[in-house]
Amino acid sequence: MKTTLFVVLSALVPGIFLMQANGGPTVAVIDFERAVSEAPGGKDAITKITTFQNEQLAAITSKQKEAADLENRLRVQSRDLTETARTQLTRNLETARTNIQTMGEEAQKKITEMQQQLIAPIEQKTAMAVRAYAAEHGVKIVFDASALQNGLVYVNDTADITSEIIRRIAMDLQNPPQQDASLRSERLLNRKWMEFRVSSEF
Repeated sequence: MKTTLFVVLSALVPGIFLMQANGGPTVAVIDFERAVSEAPGGKDAITKITTFQNEQLAAITSKQKEAADLENRLRVQSRDLTETARTQLTRNLETARTNIQTMGEEAQKKITEMQQQLIAPIEQKTAMAVRAYAAEHGVKIVFDASALQNGLVYVNDTADITSEIIRRIAMDLQNPPQQDASLRSERLLNRKWMEFRVSSEF
C-alpha cells in the first residue's frame, strides 16, 4: 500500500524530487498539526478546547446513565408501577433523551466556535509562514505530513520545515512588522487636517 501511494504521488507530481540548480530541494514537508500545536498560543488553545470537550463528554455520559437507569426501571418494574408512575417515568426518559441530544448539539457548536476563534488564527499564521518560506527558498510544493500520515515513505531532515515554521511564527510575534514611517506621517497629517476642519466649522 505504501509503495502504491508513493508511486501515485510521484506520477501526479512529476519531477518533484529533483534538485534545483542551487542545490535546494523543490519539495518540503511540514507536520501542520504539530506546527499549529507548538506555535505560540497553540498549546493553550488546544488545552482549552480539550478541557471543554472532556467536561461536556462527562456531562453527557452522566445524562446517558440517567436515561439508561430510567429505561431499565421501566422495563423491570413496568408491571408493578401504577399508570401514573409509568407515565411519569416515560416522560422523564424522553426528557433525558432530548437533553442528551441538545447537550451534544450545543457542545459541538461551542467546540466549532472555539476552534474558529482559537485555532483558525494560528492555522492562518502557519499557512502564511509556509508560503513565505516557500517563496524565499524556491520551494514548489509543501506536503502536509499530518494529512498524509504513512503516505510519506521517506523524508530527509533537511526537507522537514516544521521546526523552522514554528520558529518563524514565534519570531513574528516577538517582532511585529513596523508600520511604514511615511504612512504614519500621512495618517498623522490627515488626522490633524480633520481636526482643523472641525474646529474651523465652530
